[in-house]
Amino acid sequence: MLRRILPAVLLCMTLAVGAAVTAQKISKDLDEAINSASNFADWKPEDSMYPKQDGKLALENGKACLEKIDEAVTKGLAESTVVETYKGKMTITDARAMCVRVRDAGQKVFGDLTAAEEAQHEPFRKVLTGDKLNLYNDRLKKYKLYGAEGKVLKTPEAYRDSPLWCTTGVNREGIVPVWSVDCWHFKGMTKAGSVESRTGTGDEAPSSAFR
Repeated sequence: MLRRILPAVLLCMTLAVGAAVTAQKISKDLDEAINSASNFADWKPEDSMYPKQDGKLALENGKACLEKIDEAVTKGLAESTVVETYKGKMTITDARAMCVRVRDAGQKVFGDLTAAEEAQHEPFRKVLTGDKLNLYNDRLKKYKLYGAEGKVLKTPEAYRDSPLWCTTGVNREGIVPVWSVDCWHFKGMTKAGSVESRTGTGDEAPSSAFR
């Protein structure tokens, strides 16, 4: 009789352990990290309006997901634990594999686009030094620059030779549009004085504001 009971008891214990593993609950932080990454599980950069920004977010979400999963598994979470995601149910093992794919895809897109942008700036960096180079890198590399009388500076040589760098913009939030111009003066590559700002009403700054 005892021999018959023992196998049954062992079977029940095994099933109970398996059920306990499957029923393990995951933390809110881990659940959010997995779901944030799952948003990019089927992401295609060619369908994105902002592929660089989305690539960076995919990279960050994928990395955060992996960190949370690895931390939870280290603390005893079973890899066979099932989690509900925006992409359906999956085990922690499958969720981790998904997060790796999301991280790697984001890293490639963000890295490639960042490298392409930096390559566009390189010709300018080669001819600039001192204050001009610092100002270009820190603030102005993404802006259209103007020289005297509002002439657009287009080439690295124009950036290098112009003693005046200006940016301009228009604020249309008020009753009338207001233009603004910020100008920096240089002696060679060294900044002369502080930035000079001018404003006025209208859709476009007059050429006289670029001085």
